[in-house]
Formats: sequence, structure tokens, C-alpha cells
Amino acid sequence: MKNNVLIVGSGAMAKEYTKVLQAMNTPLTVVGRSVSGAQAFEKETGIPVLAGGLEANITNLDFSSFSHCIVATNVSQLFSNVCSLLKAGAKKILVEKPFVLDNEQLKTACRLAKENTADVFIAYNRRFFSSVIKAREIIAEDGGLEMVKFDFTERSHIIEGLDKDPYEKARWLLANSTHVIDLAFYFTGTPEKLTAYQSGSLDWHPSAMVFTGAGISKAGILFSYGSDWGSAGRWGLELFTPLRKLRLCPMEKLLETRKGTIDEYEIELDDDLEKKFKPGLHQQTDNFLLGVTEGLCSLGELQGRFKYYCEIAGYQKNA
Repeated sequence: MKNNVLIVGSGAMAKEYTKVLQAMNTPLTVVGRSVSGAQAFEKETGIPVLAGGLEANITNLDFSSFSHCIVATNVSQLFSNVCSLLKAGAKKILVEKPFVLDNEQLKTACRLAKENTADVFIAYNRRFFSSVIKAREIIAEDGGLEMVKFDFTERSHIIEGLDKDPYEKARWLLANSTHVIDLAFYFTGTPEKLTAYQSGSLDWHPSAMVFTGAGISKAGILFSYGSDWGSAGRWGLELFTPLRKLRLCPMEKLLETRKGTIDEYEIELDDDLEKKFKPGLHQQTDNFLLGVTEGLCSLGELQGRFKYYCEIAGYQKNA
């Protein structure tokens, strides 16, 4: 069957996926919620939108005709839309991060995917940044990774004023910070042991404000982190090999410091696609459509790491 994609959502991310699919000459159908959003989407992309949301349109969609589905709605609707797609017979789904906000949602999604023999992947597009691809090449050339440090500090003064679902904001580490934590674990592998500490709280994120901890992955790679949502800072990763330190901060760039020196230099990247499309999105979508699972975050992978996200965040009982 030739690729034919259903996109659920008509907001900013849906437009980015549409741009990629149009460049690939891939047929697509778009389902959105509001009439105004649908009109804006069509005006910008030239693609008509089925308004009213997935539930209102699902009985009129022939899922045997769709090779792939991409869910790019707001965070609060990701889980319900994926469940609806699974029940309707969708077999290959790419859903925007974080997909789920608690362990009950994750267990339900895993059960439905298994019952319907479907593959669900979570769209952590930073795995496909040219900086990340190059860093992995260098790490392999240097003989492997020894240690990782990461920082997922969020700009709380901005997030506090965002018009978002309170539950999403209360689970912000899952909803947003996992972009960084997933990438750190993409380099180290799934943790074997983790010791996590938290302190403070925010009105919109009561579980914690300051986060620090360390651990070791199943691959034997040490990692540590420190983030203070009440102070200053930005996302970043530091990767240590036997020959150099690599730094991704901002993550679209790759900087190196060679062993025995203190000077830091920027590494040239093959980033032509990132000048045309949202960084990482073209390669991620291409892999998804081709059935190349390398680099994609599977539902099983999320299941293996979810409890560690909750431990880092201070969410009780991994819920």
C-alpha cells in the first residue's frame, strides 16, 4: 500500500508535518477541531480540513486506506485521540510528545496497542537533530560515552501565564521537559539506578521547583542533572567521551572541547533540512513512513522510562 497519511490536528505542529509531507509528495487528510482553525490551516497550506474533531469524523474515515496516522493536537488531547485511532483500526501512529501524562493512561495505551497489533511511536524530534546525529557519530569514533550531564530548566515566569490545562502544567516535566530527559537517555540508554531529589514548589507545578539527581544506565553510563525552575538557565546536554566533551546548548548546535584543552569550538553540521523544515521533523517523519524504527521512541521504550521521569519530577507513585 502506498503511503497515505491522516493528520489529527490543525495547529502549528500539524502545519509543520504537512509541510514535510507535501515536500515528500505524500497524500494526506487532515482532521481538526475548530472551524476557524481549519480555515486558517487551509489558507496557509492549501489542504482542506475536516473540522469538528476526530470523534465527529471518525465513522466517515476509511482507516484501511491510511498507511500512517500522525497525532499533533494539544497535549491534553493526545491520549484520547490515539485511543480513538487504535479502536478504529489504525496500525501505525506517530504521536507528539509526551503522549501520556500519567501511568494509567500509559497502561491503557499499551493494552490497546497490543490488542490491536498496532505500533505507536512518540515524536521526540530532537533525536533527529543534525547535532545529535553528529554527536552519536563522534561518540562511536571516540570509543563510547562515559558520562552525561543535563539541564531541563524551564522558564517558569512564562509558563505560569500560559493558557493551558492545569493538569498539563502540573505535569510539565512530562509535558515539556522530557524533550531533554528523553534525549539524555537516548544517549545513555534506560537507567538502571536513579537517585532523585526535589525541593520547593510552584503554584502551577506543586510537586517541585528544583531538581537534582544522578544515576547509571543499563549500559553502564553515568549521568547527572540539575535544574532550577525558579532561577535562570536553559536546556542543555554535556556528553563526555575518552577524547572530548561535547555540548548541545542550544541543542541545534554542537560544541566540542578536546581532551587536554579548555577551548570550545563549534562543529560544522549537515543541517540543510533544518533550514527548510522544523529541526528533526523531516528525518523523523521519513523514518516513520519507511518503517525504519531506529531513533523512534516506541511505546515500549516509553513504558521502560516513564517511572524514571516521574521519579525525577517527584510525582507520587509514578502516577
